[in-house]
Amino acid sequence: MSAIQKPHAGIYRDASTDPRLLEHEYDGIREYDNPTPGWWHVIFAVSILFALFYYVFWEFSPMAPSVHQTWNSMQVAEYKRIFGQVGVLKPDEPTLLKLMGDAQLMPVAKGIFEGNCAACHAKDGGGINGVNLTDDHYKNIKKMEDIYTTITSGANAGAMPSWQNRLQDNERVIVAAYVATLRGTKPASPKAPEGEVIAAWPNAGPGPGK
Repeated sequence: MSAIQKPHAGIYRDASTDPRLLEHEYDGIREYDNPTPGWWHVIFAVSILFALFYYVFWEFSPMAPSVHQTWNSMQVAEYKRIFGQVGVLKPDEPTLLKLMGDAQLMPVAKGIFEGNCAACHAKDGGGINGVNLTDDHYKNIKKMEDIYTTITSGANAGAMPSWQNRLQDNERVIVAAYVATLRGTKPASPKAPEGEVIAAWPNAGPGPGK
């Protein structure tokens, strides 16, 4: 192949004499031996060094947060944003009744319940090894405020653990309100009733599952 080629604007080269032209030819096409630019080698070397540092830091450094720590930090920040708008919630009956119909906080409470309580009470509150929260029978609850007390202090000699050190005060309040909304709902596999029947919640509106 001896055609005159134009690799650069304004500069003509004879392909048959250009020392950069390789001997390899395929389908009438020959390639130039253009070395990789120096800046590309620098970027490649820096990328490898960065990858090594990244791996060592995230796999072995005690300063690197885990996925769970990152999630918890994001969750705490989101709770602070949400709870910052409502202030400190009181675990009394008027507050719980009001929270039961809160369209913003009840989905948050549902997420906390499913992440922490569903292992014993099932996601729909029907009960597994924990009590059924959807019927009118209660073992440790006489009035609505007792839900918060039970969540905070635990019950049944530790069978129901205390969540005081694992959930913030406001979290326990909204979870108590969410548990109250489960009463009267229809779980998929309800556990047999336990405890005594108590009076209906005063002025309780329909819960999320009704």
